Amino acid sequence: MNAISRSLIPKLRVTAATLALTLAAAGTASATGYPIGTKTPVDPSFSCRDFDTAGLLSELVISPIPEDVTLHSDGTLDVATAYYFSSDGWVLDWYQLSSGQAIHHVLVQGPNGAYDYSYDPPVTEDRNLAGTAVPTPPYVNPKYEGLDKASFCYSTPHEGVEGCTLGYWKVPKHHDSWPWPYTTGSSLQSAFGANAFNDTFLTALNYKGGPGIDGAKRILLKQAVASLLNAASGGVEFPLTTQQVIDMTTFALGSNDRDVMISLSATLDAYNNMGCPLN
Repeated sequence: MNAISRSLIPKLRVTAATLALTLAAAGTASATGYPIGTKTPVDPSFSCRDFDTAGLLSELVISPIPEDVTLHSDGTLDVATAYYFSSDGWVLDWYQLSSGQAIHHVLVQGPNGAYDYSYDPPVTEDRNLAGTAVPTPPYVNPKYEGLDKASFCYSTPHEGVEGCTLGYWKVPKHHDSWPWPYTTGSSLQSAFGANAFNDTFLTALNYKGGPGIDGAKRILLKQAVASLLNAASGGVEFPLTTQQVIDMTTFALGSNDRDVMISLSATLDAYNNMGCPLN
């Protein structure tokens, strides 16, 4: 891990003080409304870079995770973490200190499981990230176990790289931006094969995800539809072609492997958040 530059020290001290005050005042898990990220169980080997064929994503890995307030940097991304035992067990809060980077995913891993927290759109802080709840004597209720690793998946601006979120494409006022030959009623199976659900593109953009293989398909397909629209749009400089999106999605669906589908979804999610040039 690289040293924090001297110019950032005042800012880091202020943030560290804020974090310390937050923990001292709380004594429990952090403020309500957190975590912001969507928590999904993943394989410990999960990485948002597994399908990063365009080379747009980076990871800041923290292992082990120091207790209390700590500052971290890889020379590009600077974050502060607060790792502590709350009333719910071990939790991790994080705050982005540097500017110009977009954090898309944070992976947390403990002895009994790994979880991906996804951010669509990206955010600059989150709290109460946790692993698996396990029996923890002398407490009556299970507590979140300690974490061994946290990994921050992020991107930096790249000239000539753009992407509109699934949220953009599903809003009715943007339906006139959908590129030919796709419409809200286009068939998932026509685009991605028989392993996709028999639903429309618009239905997929509103999927909620869920457990198991079907849940992973929904998580993937909603990002795949957005990516396909981005790739087909003449107004978006997307890093993948329509054929690449189709081939990658068809492969992942055909694998019937939840981890493969979640991994591809993470990459497409990040690509879809590269900045939308459309009205």
